[in-house]
Amino acid sequence: MAISPGDPLRLLTWQYFGEELRRLREEAGLTQAELAALVYVSASYIAQFEAGRRKPKSDVAKRLDEVLKTGGTFSRYVQKLITNQPVFAPHVMSFLDLEQEADGSYVYESNRIPGILQTRRYAEALFHAYRPYAATDDEEIAELTERRLKRGDLLGNMRLWAVLQETALRVPVGGPEAMREQLLHLVDQIHSKRAVIQVLPIAAGATSVMLDSFTLLRFKDMPTVLHTEALCNGVTRDEVEVVDEAFEVYAQLRSTALSPDASLQFIESLTQGNPDSAPPGQRG
Repeated sequence: MAISPGDPLRLLTWQYFGEELRRLREEAGLTQAELAALVYVSASYIAQFEAGRRKPKSDVAKRLDEVLKTGGTFSRYVQKLITNQPVFAPHVMSFLDLEQEADGSYVYESNRIPGILQTRRYAEALFHAYRPYAATDDEEIAELTERRLKRGDLLGNMRLWAVLQETALRVPVGGPEAMREQLLHLVDQIHSKRAVIQVLPIAAGATSVMLDSFTLLRFKDMPTVLHTEALCNGVTRDEVEVVDEAFEVYAQLRSTALSPDASLQFIESLTQGNPDSAPPGQRG
């Protein structure tokens, strides 16, 4: 059974990995620097492995097994604790599995571009913002980004309707150029009929700030579900009364938002380097 990312046992297992590495290294009569030279890493890496503060890559684990003659023990640890682990938290994986089966997705996002519509630089910038101490080439962020981009393959196989709060289009995630690239991607998805996007103006007032983001997924042979997500957990519900209420709220959002054509015009204006532009019909 896989150990979930948040399970305390996961941390204890990495500490045990480090203790075993130290024991076997000392039994072999090697210093940290000597072992590091044999497996082509720095002595500080070995020290961090032994302290349980750093996770070795699979190729490093394999070389440790060869040098210390473990019979593959360290490689099995890495396979169990890293390679076989879901890259997303369990509640996110549950939603992603449902999304794969949906034939319609109705999304409201209050402060960012929906994951299914994100570009590489935008997604990477978000993940690095969540993990400010991660290295620029952090492997887990790279994997998270690839998985997020893969979601874009669903477009065209299901209908996507997204209502985006204006703020989501104005916050320059990843910097001006990365954000422009993201906006151009939205424009392309609209023109290619892979998504319908409406912009909910800030000027809409209470309607534009009273709701958290949510997604409604429709299926051909299953009940529609409502998914909401917080920082560390998510909730998926399929009770008819709950889903019906959510669709009523979504209908209100769609009626308050700019029309799809006006929304496209507004997004295109932002791609042209005009951050002070107001949504159509609201310019002074």
